[in-house]
Amino acid sequence: MRSRLQWTHGRGEHVVVDRKQTYTAEIFVKFFVLAGLLYMPVLIFEWGEWIPFAGASVYLLWELGRSNSALGELAELWNDQHDQRQESARSDSLQRH
Repeated sequence: MRSRLQWTHGRGEHVVVDRKQTYTAEIFVKFFVLAGLLYMPVLIFEWGEWIPFAGASVYLLWELGRSNSALGELAELWNDQHDQRQESARSDSLQRH
């Protein structure tokens, strides 16, 4: 599944992490739809009313994990690029002396 986060180059060393504008609204809609679907067995079988929201909360945790892994991936890419810049600057400095 593709990440919704994007790494956008700025000027110099500035980098912006963009995401879809509807990201938060989309997650809340999915949460409430999932809670509504899980609420049907509660009405039919008269189970505890907290079960649908607990089940739908698993989705929120999954989305949080996806965002966390995407940000970790972006941080790793940034660190690799930053290390390459430092090494090239260091080698340029050594060549001048």
